[in-house]
Amino acid sequence: MKAGRTLWAIFCDDVRREEGNKLSYMGVYQSVLVVRSFPIVLPRLCIALSLRIDRDAIPSEICFRLCKDDAVVAESVVPADALTTAKAEAERISEDRFLSFGTIFQMFPVDLPGQCFLRARAICDGEEIKGGSLAIIEHKDFDRVTGELSGTPLLMRPRTDEA
Repeated sequence: MKAGRTLWAIFCDDVRREEGNKLSYMGVYQSVLVVRSFPIVLPRLCIALSLRIDRDAIPSEICFRLCKDDAVVAESVVPADALTTAKAEAERISEDRFLSFGTIFQMFPVDLPGQCFLRARAICDGEEIKGGSLAIIEHKDFDRVTGELSGTPLLMRPRTDEA
């Protein structure tokens, strides 16, 4: 992986744009989204992607992708003129600074016939940068799947109606 490029993703129920160029994330998922059973239709799911790039590592092409298992389900290409402008701005920066590019995928409704993984990716000049994933599982599989994801911080056991 080329140094100076980091992608992260926030999987949540909603993203709201606030005053002052801020984003608010509602209902943020950690690494697992637990549903009662499959098939299920989620009313909405949002994925905010942010790509942090060293000022001297700005690529000629950036494409954000959201994959469901191995299939691309959403894609967003950063316009070439935005990259050209960013390169010109980066030349004026004298400090060790970073530039950020991002996108928000809003999906509704989300039809889920069975367990899957949503994976966040950015393609920079042909290089794939991984940015996290969200496992979508049934409640009955929680203990097994979270055991497989051991080492994932902050996993919380979901509440059930029986509890």
